[in-house]
Amino acid sequence: MTSFTDDWAASRRVFVLRLLVEVKGEANESVIYKAALRGGFSRDTRDTIRQDLDRLRQAACVTEEWLGDSLRVVRITERGDDVAHGRIEVPGIECSRWDR
Repeated sequence: MTSFTDDWAASRRVFVLRLLVEVKGEANESVIYKAALRGGFSRDTRDTIRQDLDRLRQAACVTEEWLGDSLRVVRITERGDDVAHGRIEVPGIECSRWDR
């Protein structure tokens, strides 16, 4: 059984993957954070989004590139696209029912 906090995080992570699909596969951390705020995750912090991006990278759903010391650009992988569209399930990421 998962907690509300775990469910919320899993939902936020699939939101990030869907966002990346919508923006042609890549976005920087700031864009993702601002979209999450507008997307209903207004109580979440930049650190929370950073942790989600780390978790998505560890799950091989995204790759990242650092431009300089402070700009992280995240790119969705084929696996991440599959998760976003509900073709596969990954622990810690909400099972998507998104048809796109």
